[in-house]
Amino acid sequence: MGHVTGLIYCLDLGVACGVAYGRPGDVPKSGTVRLKKKGEAIDMAFANLVAFLADEFNRERPALIIKEKMLALQAFMAMGNAESTVRAHAGYHAIVEAMSVRFGIPWDEVADSTARKHFIGIGRTGDREETKRAVVARCHALKLMPADCSDDNRADALAIHDW
Repeated sequence: MGHVTGLIYCLDLGVACGVAYGRPGDVPKSGTVRLKKKGEAIDMAFANLVAFLADEFNRERPALIIKEKMLALQAFMAMGNAESTVRAHAGYHAIVEAMSVRFGIPWDEVADSTARKHFIGIGRTGDREETKRAVVARCHALKLMPADCSDDNRADALAIHDW
């Protein structure tokens, strides 16, 4: 992708969507956006993601969007995820890619294990929860998140931004 000097916008996609954005060398701003309430249909999450990204990109257009790469279908099967989960994740990724095209913003993606290996030195530290705790702890050590915050979605977006 080459050297980017403008705003880099990073996403850890899911119902709780982790977001981190900033310029290279600056401490990124970060947080999590809840795309739907419990019990709402997935189309509400899709609509809210479109609205959120449009608001963000109209406020300040990024030079680059980086999202966590969607898992391979085999990985969804191995984790026992339902068809609805696969559909939701495919939808999130399609929306980000479409919004990137719509706003003329280049995008890239990175495997979660690649971003984590860069950020914590290893792609996986054991089980999923242990790995997420290690990413959160690294965010605390680097003072990227408040010490009282344990939001792994925000932490994953920050790891992607660091990558």
